[in-house]
Amino acid sequence: MIGVGIFSRIRSAFMPWIFLLLFIQHAFASPSSGITTPLGLFHLQGDDLATNRRVERWLGVIEKRFYEITGFEAQDFPPVLVVIHRQQPSVEEQPSLRVDSLEGGLPRIQIDFQGEQGPHFGLQSGRLLSSAILLRERYAGKAPQVGSSIPEIPLWLSHGLATLCIDGNPQKTMQVSYLQGGVPPGIEAFLVERPPDDANHLLEENYDRRAACLVQAGLKGDGSAVFRKWIRGDEDNDSKKKHDSMASLSPWPSGWPMQRVEREWLLLMASSSHEEKSVTGVLNASESLRQYDAVAQSLPMDALSFEKLRKERGADFTFQGINSRLAALRFQANPLVIPLIDSTMNLLKSPKHLSGKKLKESLSALTSLRVATLKRSREITDYLDWYEAAKIPVPSGLFDVLLKSPEPKLRKGPVGRYLDAVEVRGW
Repeated sequence: MIGVGIFSRIRSAFMPWIFLLLFIQHAFASPSSGITTPLGLFHLQGDDLATNRRVERWLGVIEKRFYEITGFEAQDFPPVLVVIHRQQPSVEEQPSLRVDSLEGGLPRIQIDFQGEQGPHFGLQSGRLLSSAILLRERYAGKAPQVGSSIPEIPLWLSHGLATLCIDGNPQKTMQVSYLQGGVPPGIEAFLVERPPDDANHLLEENYDRRAACLVQAGLKGDGSAVFRKWIRGDEDNDSKKKHDSMASLSPWPSGWPMQRVEREWLLLMASSSHEEKSVTGVLNASESLRQYDAVAQSLPMDALSFEKLRKERGADFTFQGINSRLAALRFQANPLVIPLIDSTMNLLKSPKHLSGKKLKESLSALTSLRVATLKRSREITDYLDWYEAAKIPVPSGLFDVLLKSPEPKLRKGPVGRYLDAVEVRGW
């Protein structure tokens, strides 16, 4: 009886520690089991818990935007497996995408990342993810035949869809040459255009923006339903219906009218090419003068009032504030107005050193410069208006009356009048 009591006390003392160890083991083992995103599009596996949290949030955003953009509905297909491996110091591997066939006729679409790439996902990794998502919809839960080729996603689609899913503001500024008189691009030429290398960030970003606009243009209206049929392989002439090898997608959805999509594409790129107004943008002359007047309106232009103002308490602080605002305006003012701003700033920097006569001359010169600048700006505006009007290739119709030649009056001599009489009388 004594031995049994001792054993019971020892067991009761060690049982909490055993449960604690099992809980710790389960907590540390749970990250390796994986995390599935809310809509079931991705399944994440990795050893680093902090990296998994960041990647899980990133994948959740991509998952949500993909369904919003394309109109696909969440299905119970096997999710895309995203594996983050521990990076070895001597090995540098790029992200990779692979498709396997599992037992039971299920596909496995897997993307492998190195550990250091996890927190720094970009568009390059996003293209693999967008391709993997489209392959998941393409296979629709059915494993490919052994030895069959993986469907190839068109480059413009993987680049454009990745930009829309990853970038929160796809309508960023892009460079389009056709707005400056260049030839508008065509979709057929863009489909065969090779994307720039990853080292050329500016060219690559411009390509991604154009591809994103093309995807948006195609998905407008009933294009979303056509796009889903194209991905799923429901078209009559699709290779998926002819055999189970799932050959590559056609370069362009046959249900998208290319001319209509091209018009929408050009309009989207043109609307995205307008840069937002920034503080460093150059203003025109009229706007520069308007802002100058708003800053300098508190300055009197007669010598007596100006002399009274500069003798008041806090005049130095007032002049310093006006100078600071003028200095900021100078960075974006039209070059025609800069001499006026400089003259005003020079006057405010040392007003106490000017005598009454010098101050009167300076204020008079400043007023004359303001009038001359306004006159000059209006002359330039009128000339530019005339120049733009003269460039119009279509006649305005204002001078049509002067361009018409009046019909000449017929003057007949004796012979003419005789012939008219014979013609009236008859032969």
